[in-house]
Amino acid sequence: MAGNDVPSPATFLLTRNAALDLRRIYTRSLREWGDDIADRYLADLYAVMGVAAADLEKGRLRQYRSAPFLMVAARQHLVIYDLVPQGIAVLRVQHQVRDIESLIADLTPALHAEVERLKRKT
Repeated sequence: MAGNDVPSPATFLLTRNAALDLRRIYTRSLREWGDDIADRYLADLYAVMGVAAADLEKGRLRQYRSAPFLMVAARQHLVIYDLVPQGIAVLRVQHQVRDIESLIADLTPALHAEVERLKRKT
């Protein structure tokens, strides 16, 4: 890094599916536990995504599965992501009791195409 260059913050991008997952998580948390807990829980999920983007070695690689991806625990959820030039692309955010392997196997070609577009962006 030269002179006055400031490092850019780690970036995480959300796929449409991940954004919908977060919306569902927030809505359920709001209904079950109220504003404060729902806000705090979502903030915790976003913080974990930021940590994963800043420390690319943080996630556990599942390379011997139906599709290689990285994932990291975030409270009661798993953040499932892939690496992109800008940082990470969050594919899904799912509860830990879900069958993650089946979920990944069922990802649509549209999601794979969305991630590939993100990987090509600089």
